[in-house]
Amino acid sequence: MTSFFNSDSRWAHMRAPTAADLALLARKVWDAVPASLRDLTGEIAIVIEEFPDDDTMDEIGAETPFDIMGLLRTTAGDPPVMVIYRRAVLDYWVETGEELSAVLTHVMVHETAHQLELSDEMVAQLEAELEAAIPSPRTVQ
Repeated sequence: MTSFFNSDSRWAHMRAPTAADLALLARKVWDAVPASLRDLTGEIAIVIEEFPDDDTMDEIGAETPFDIMGLLRTTAGDPPVMVIYRRAVLDYWVETGEELSAVLTHVMVHETAHQLELSDEMVAQLEAELEAAIPSPRTVQ
């Protein structure tokens, strides 16, 4: 079966970012976050999941699994865990056309800010600093 994508070499090498791709990019994004924010959380783990489970959806009040792109989980005595929901992030990325690193930055900063109860002004300042500092990596070559 021949399709447009098979006959057009521009599309032949493209693929969706894998969980490993997103984990690598998310770590780069987090490492570029200003130290002032990283110091508030300490070291974080980054976990990529396809979708949130039913308990998480109920906890957040989400109607669909695409309503949650990420969540910072904290447990007393353990390092925080940033959970990135791959399919929701990719759906948003494709829908908006934003750089994938910008989408991850937004998710990670906002989830951290929400967990730490930072002001909207602080979040805006952090995002502005990040936008100026983070290079725009290509996810598909």
